[in-house]
Amino acid sequence: MQSSVGWVIVLALIVCGPVSADQGQGKGNGKGHGHGASAASSTEATVVTIVTTTERSLIQGYFIPYRGGPVPTLGPVKPLPPGIAKKIARGGSLPPGIAKRYLPADLVTQLPPRPGQQWLVVGTDVILIDIATSVIVDVLRDIL
Repeated sequence: MQSSVGWVIVLALIVCGPVSADQGQGKGNGKGHGHGASAASSTEATVVTIVTTTERSLIQGYFIPYRGGPVPTLGPVKPLPPGIAKKIARGGSLPPGIAKRYLPADLVTQLPPRPGQQWLVVGTDVILIDIATSVIVDVLRDIL
């Protein structure tokens, strides 16, 4: 008898779980006119482009001779602390006060132009940001 009661509870949780997960998606001000869906789609719309394989190979190839050592135009490079490194993600923004440097000019001239976007070096990562919004478009981890 107890095992059948257990199965009923499990089935009830499976059926009711998704219903309760959909509740509480706001502060109660909305009238249920799709407020949650529009926020999700606007976030996805800001991250449209990603680094191409050509760009990735050019950037990685440029920094191979300097891996683990100082880059002449950037100086010594250290990885970010783990807590800050987690915050550097596609669709996010740079934490305030983070040290950022520009890619070397001779590398930038090899890359295809990206109007409205800018390449930066943060720690050992190379990131592409949208200049107007400062949103991170893509991240190349541990390049340096």
